[in-house]
Amino acid sequence: MKVKIKISEVEILMFTKHLAVMVKAGIPITEALSNIGTSASGNSKKIIKLILDRVDQGDTLADAIGKSSPSFDNIYISLIRIGEESGKLDVTLSFLATQLAKVYSLRRKIKSATLYPTLVIGLMFTVGMSLALFVLPKLTDFFVAFGADLPMSTKILLWVANLMKNYGILLVGGMIGLIVLLGLILNTKSIKPWWHKVLFHLPYLGKLNQDSKITESLRNLSILLSSGVPIAQSWRIISDATNNEFLRLDLLKIGEEIQKGSMISEGIQKRKITSIPSLAQKMISIGERTGKIDEMSMYVADYYEEELDSASKNLATVLEPILLIIVGLLVAFLALAIISPIYQITGSIGG
Repeated sequence: MKVKIKISEVEILMFTKHLAVMVKAGIPITEALSNIGTSASGNSKKIIKLILDRVDQGDTLADAIGKSSPSFDNIYISLIRIGEESGKLDVTLSFLATQLAKVYSLRRKIKSATLYPTLVIGLMFTVGMSLALFVLPKLTDFFVAFGADLPMSTKILLWVANLMKNYGILLVGGMIGLIVLLGLILNTKSIKPWWHKVLFHLPYLGKLNQDSKITESLRNLSILLSSGVPIAQSWRIISDATNNEFLRLDLLKIGEEIQKGSMISEGIQKRKITSIPSLAQKMISIGERTGKIDEMSMYVADYYEEELDSASKNLATVLEPILLIIVGLLVAFLALAIISPIYQITGSIGG
């Protein structure tokens, strides 16, 4: 039975790196695990102890890792098993550590690129809610008391203010409830593939998302094939590994064709797959014809990683002017709606 203790991507990377170094140096697995466990902490320490205990009881390293935590996916466990069976565990661990580092670096770049837009949008939402709940309701009484002839922008603002004054808590609560409900609906089995398809077709961000998933799948395919895993089994493993349901279902369809004896490119054509970009499809076809599908998959994965790197660096540059325009328009509207009637009121008082 697999224990439900999870560790982070970084902890898995560090565990793999340290284990690779020790195994390469000729240190026995049990001693290597004991040494790594001594310097580890938190959940990582617990999981390494579980792995060590199971290895001491006679389990292989792959089985011990598989039973110790759901954080280690099927690809990781399959490669460890292959390394043990082939007697090249040190080579497998080093290769795994390198690939995990690439994946981690890629995800960090994407998160870093989306941090600025996320912070700006979050700040805009927070300020907007604060104004709507605490500032605008007070302006209503102020403007109404003077009975001035208000411009349209102020009337719109007062309508929003009255709405928030009378039903603000209900509206905010309803909005939060709607977001939670929407999240639950989008994660249902029938809706999730459609939603993940939409995420693939969003302007600019959709391509980032698609390229990221394709990079991971092709890199995993290359690693598995290079390690000697049969194509049908490799394809099933990469299908299970992806967390995009739209892509996963397409990969499963291709897998069904592979089971019938078709090549990957034939399966893509037969099932009219759209989740895999045309360039990746062409390169896979070339790899199959030349008998170097593992090398070609890694080449395409590296290509998309470079594209992602470039796109993620440009993301802030692309979004910054759009966000500035939106913020500028909101500030201009609020200034016009609030300052204009105040000038009118002070003018009428002065007259």
